[in-house]
Amino acid sequence: MGSMTRPAALVAVLALVAAACTNSTGGATGSPPADTPAATPAATLEASASPSPAAEQYVANAADFVAAADWDSAIEVTIELSEFAFAPKDLTLVAGQPYVLKVSNVGTVKHEFTAGEFFRTVATRKAETAESEVKVPYFTEIEVFAGKAVEIYLIPLVPGTYELVCEIEGHLEAGMLGSITVTGEAPASPAIELGDVAAGPWVQDGADRVSAADWDTAQHLTIELSEFAFTPDDIALEAGQPYVITVLNVGAVKHEFTAGDFFGSVAFRKAEDASGEFKAPAPHEIEVFAGKEIEMYMIPTTAGRYQLVCEIEGHLEAGMSGTIDVASGT
Repeated sequence: MGSMTRPAALVAVLALVAAACTNSTGGATGSPPADTPAATPAATLEASASPSPAAEQYVANAADFVAAADWDSAIEVTIELSEFAFAPKDLTLVAGQPYVLKVSNVGTVKHEFTAGEFFRTVATRKAETAESEVKVPYFTEIEVFAGKAVEIYLIPLVPGTYELVCEIEGHLEAGMLGSITVTGEAPASPAIELGDVAAGPWVQDGADRVSAADWDTAQHLTIELSEFAFTPDDIALEAGQPYVITVLNVGAVKHEFTAGDFFGSVAFRKAEDASGEFKAPAPHEIEVFAGKEIEMYMIPTTAGRYQLVCEIEGHLEAGMSGTIDVASGT
């Protein structure tokens, strides 16, 4: 959804960074893309060519803000979802301040906490539930199941007022609408680097592939995580085939299921655990807590061999790695 208003501050920031879309690589064909997109620092953008004014942009260097933040100083904000309202309905956040948004569904049906333009203008650290942690470039939709909660770790960066909605059929029409206002000024350091969504390091026609797929024919696979192994540790997939991959942690500590180049080459539908659903252009990292599981809905698009790792300190060194082999589709 677009913002409710596009204030002068937001327009000024986007004008400065508008040309950042000219330097990214696609992920749909050829070699797998790099995990981190290239982006032009804001200070050098005026000399660059401008893209289409309609181009959607996102914070391409979110990791810089996440790494620099003092997360011990994060402010916790609780938002309740119900039939059919957000409480509070209108949020006010400060640019540059780390937050943990605790989104709790106190209703009897699932609800969305979705703010598309806001999500693209924040530095996202992760979404965390009782089952998992999901890390992405930015979220497009977050659904929270009845009686469950999701914590969203983020830093607002671009001042403005953004629409907050629940887009589940009938919910917005019933009045489930709010706003998020970001006050203050965009941080000067690190400098914001924006990338063009239409040139991001993910499968550009991923949404179309997901929409066109017959998910009733999806193949279901289970991959177990333990100390310190993936089972199986060599996963065979086929390009063009929809999959639902259940990642089950049978160990005693949390583990990651992370495959950066592979993640950049899939059409990603969602990740789903017992608390909610998480949609994004692509995943970055998926962590699963001991005794818990998460499902990943995706379509591999590019044949190749990809590395699968657990990057939690000491786990890769202990041998927790594997491969994902994607064969050409028939």
